[in-house]
Amino acid sequence: MFVGIDFGTSNSSIGVFHDDQLRLFNLDPHHHNPNVLPSTIYITKEQDKFVGAQAIQMYLEQETGRIPFWETRELGDIEITVGGPGSGPIVYNQRITMEVDTAANGRLLQSIKTALFDDQYKGTQIFEKYYTIEELIAILLTQLRERCENALGQPVRDVVMGRPVKFSDNPDIDQKSQEKLYNAALMAGFKNIVFELEPIGGAYLYHQNQPTRQHILVFDFGGGTLDMTIMEVGAGAKPKTIATEGVIVGGDDLTAAIMKRLFRFFGEDALMPDGLPFPKQIFDMLYSWQNMVELSRPKYAYIFRQAVNSSDPFGAQRLETLVKNKLGFKLFQELERIKIDLSSNYFSRLIFKESHLSLSDVIMRTHFESLIQDELDMVDKSIQEILRKSGLKADQIQAVLRTGGSSEIPVFIDVLSKYFGQDRIKEINPFTTIVGGLALKGHELSTIGN
Repeated sequence: MFVGIDFGTSNSSIGVFHDDQLRLFNLDPHHHNPNVLPSTIYITKEQDKFVGAQAIQMYLEQETGRIPFWETRELGDIEITVGGPGSGPIVYNQRITMEVDTAANGRLLQSIKTALFDDQYKGTQIFEKYYTIEELIAILLTQLRERCENALGQPVRDVVMGRPVKFSDNPDIDQKSQEKLYNAALMAGFKNIVFELEPIGGAYLYHQNQPTRQHILVFDFGGGTLDMTIMEVGAGAKPKTIATEGVIVGGDDLTAAIMKRLFRFFGEDALMPDGLPFPKQIFDMLYSWQNMVELSRPKYAYIFRQAVNSSDPFGAQRLETLVKNKLGFKLFQELERIKIDLSSNYFSRLIFKESHLSLSDVIMRTHFESLIQDELDMVDKSIQEILRKSGLKADQIQAVLRTGGSSEIPVFIDVLSKYFGQDRIKEINPFTTIVGGLALKGHELSTIGN
């Protein structure tokens, strides 16, 4: 029996198509939608592993508000060989050290899928154990498989795995990324692994219910990527893929853009005692909560000591509180809420009070749209590009299927409407459509196999 897995940047799900019905499973009883598993992992110092909403809760309880305590530890010596002035090499030893937060109780990993877009990322050290990217993804895939098996009462070894249109513009890196995902699925206990592009999976269920042949555009805008495909579907014939387009931009980038508006609370325009601006690289690290943690390291302590005498000492103090009390993740949760809120309201209130840090702001939808102008331009150009690839004009597209959380943002709906008209845009369920289409393809493969 084939199952379909939608392994997402923010959430993941698994489903099976049987007796003309899509069946989903109770994956996370702690989540507001138990049929999806947030793609998060929390690993403790003892190497205990928690996933989904429970991983987030563990991190908030054990790490948020805690001040890091960095110690320098020696890892040993390595032998380095370099060319010498003559024919013989020069060999010398170099002692390797690293800074360790010895007060840490655990580590949270979020948006793990995005690591597949970085060819240089191989894995990470978590306390005393090194995890490859394949091992980390396998932790989530194993949970999906086991929870599905418990509900079905039988082993599950065959899977149709969704993947984005592209992991990279470089075909070699794209292929390597799929191989990493394949190996992670093997580690998770799957044996027969078939890949399908996520937006094509999104078209499968729609295709089943269309009596006439038509051209459609699937606009799948998730947490890590925007994936699009133009297909010919319906009338009982096999779906035909005409063109695909992938853009490495997603909801995480849009949430990070809101953070830029808050920089003014953290001394963005401050002048240091020497008259120079507050170092720009500090603010570059505020676009993700993971990098904020890095700012608590001892090498940045000098900057914060100097900032006490800057032209905005209170802003510098807020910034130090943010990073030293590990409040970044909780702040980004608030920014994510605001982003979602702005899809249905014209403004949203930021109220953040935690560990001596208090922030308050009103963020208008127009503010948000100006902050994401670069992303808007990328999306607009990608729509033009997929139409060019397809050889079709916009008025030859009978339906636009939008799915993924970011596709609900009004300004992106406006961009689609500009090309295709409001009446042709159809919202499809982001939590069931992709996984449902992947499960349906799995059902077809199972039928062929029999």
